Amino acid sequence: ILSAAMMFFAMNANAQFGVGVGYNLLNNTTKAAGESDDDSLNGFFIEGTYDFNFLEAKWGSLGLQPGVRYTFGGETDTEEIAGIKTKTSLSEHYLDIPVNVKYSYEFIQSKLKAYAFAGPVFSMGLASTAAASVEDNKEKINNYKDSEYGRFDLKLGIGAGVTLAEKFNVKFGYNIGMLNRYTGEQLSKEHKYSTHTGVFFVGVGYNF
Repeated sequence: ILSAAMMFFAMNANAQFGVGVGYNLLNNTTKAAGESDDDSLNGFFIEGTYDFNFLEAKWGSLGLQPGVRYTFGGETDTEEIAGIKTKTSLSEHYLDIPVNVKYSYEFIQSKLKAYAFAGPVFSMGLASTAAASVEDNKEKINNYKDSEYGRFDLKLGIGAGVTLAEKFNVKFGYNIGMLNRYTGEQLSKEHKYSTHTGVFFVGVGYNF
């Protein structure tokens, strides 16, 4: 018990809480009968992270970085055919829980540190809305209730970044969607339907 307590306090002594914001690009890939279609949603994220190192050596440091992230993505398309204006939109809101293993190497003491990270991202959809309007006729759909679209996802996150003066972070990465978000019945083994979501992101942050 004493050893575990000492380890806990040692971790906390090297722990840092951070916040970050940035740009993300959500890519929904739908496959059906051997054909695929991609929808890209531009958006942003806001996150909080908690870093602590459990191993430090001359070759660098190894630690964990759990966090909480709000992710938004959306798109709007407007067309005019034969004088009739149509508008469609799609918006996605997520609560993500990344749990990353993080490797860091300090090039210049207290000034420049590079790092790489990887780990699972547990994702829950907060809202997914599709809307369409033709002239004055409008319709809005809740995808989680009105279509066969799953709310939960598990992603594999990978990325890298740099820390300046132990305070300022710049990072980029990609979250690979592992689960099929389509929840309906499959027509056949040869013609399976699937929807996967991947997220590219780049952002800045600050460590307290």
